[in-house]
Amino acid sequence: MKIVRLKNGSRRQPADVLVFAVLFCLFALSTGCVISPRRLPGGGTGGGTPTPTPVPGSVQGLLYVSIPGNNTILRFNSAGTANGAVDPAATISGANTTLNSPQHIFIDEAADRLYVANQAAASILVFNSASTDNGSVAPARTISGANTSLLSPSGVVVDTAKDILYVSDGVDLLAFNGASTVNGNATPARDIKFGFTIAAMYMDSANDRLYLADSGANAINVFDSVSTLNVTAAPTRALTGATTQLNQPSGVGVDAVGKLVVANAGGSSITVYVNAAAVNGNTAPAFVLSGANTTLNTPAQIAVNKSNTKVEVFIANTNGNNIPIYSDLGSVSNNVAPSRNISGSSLLSLPVGVALDTTR
Repeated sequence: MKIVRLKNGSRRQPADVLVFAVLFCLFALSTGCVISPRRLPGGGTGGGTPTPTPVPGSVQGLLYVSIPGNNTILRFNSAGTANGAVDPAATISGANTTLNSPQHIFIDEAADRLYVANQAAASILVFNSASTDNGSVAPARTISGANTSLLSPSGVVVDTAKDILYVSDGVDLLAFNGASTVNGNATPARDIKFGFTIAAMYMDSANDRLYLADSGANAINVFDSVSTLNVTAAPTRALTGATTQLNQPSGVGVDAVGKLVVANAGGSSITVYVNAAAVNGNTAPAFVLSGANTTLNTPAQIAVNKSNTKVEVFIANTNGNNIPIYSDLGSVSNNVAPSRNISGSSLLSLPVGVALDTTR
């Protein structure tokens, strides 16, 4: 190839090379290829300030839903975008599952492990490969038998930091050590008795703090240092009183910035309070969600997206036969429609439990 030399001594590429370069760029763009900038030593590029890594918004994870009436656990993929008449990606049901009126559920995201309060069988079921389980699959472990003291379990949470399984069973909170391995007719390490029936639970593992919903007294009872409680215990703090607008609380969670989120079955509402770690007494909610546009109708367990600094909440809306999702609950109030709404599937009938895996 002949190089053209200019009068000032510099060199110029011939026209055919320039034409080839243009055609190559057009081909790359048409096929979706990306021409990356030249990497410099140390990982930088020659184009000035490096482009920052994008921060994900709403999760693309997995949503688990319990259906007591059909003895089924549903799994929905793409939890961050699912909307409308979405069929579940998996349906865990059948004789091998031993599911019998499954109630509230808990997902240990790091272990891909789903815990189920299997009420009518007086057992706790553990599925060790929750993200891939489907059909009539047997649980990896079943906690049941006279020694367990299980009678009618309704809720389950795990302190993943201390590996403790907590089960709500009427007025009892049963604590099993070795949550990741406990199996069979195991005796709980502790049986903590309260003067109220536990309607819902939320475990703050980082702070050894447990939130318990008392639907009879319209209260959220908070227990600090829960790993040391035994026999009987009074709450460290209690959110209760007319100003709270609690009405048969049936679901409870804490979001990524420390707000307390409560579902109220009696009022078909969601109430949100600032500073869950210190909330106490007859405190008014920061905002309330209720009304026909919300679709809320006897909401039960809720799942709050802890990977998102916005108040993103997934609601098992029992009598609405749907899962309304609010992607930024902190920016709305009163009678506002959900951001998304998983509904329309014939399998989504009277949902009670819900759990969110934000890592898959």
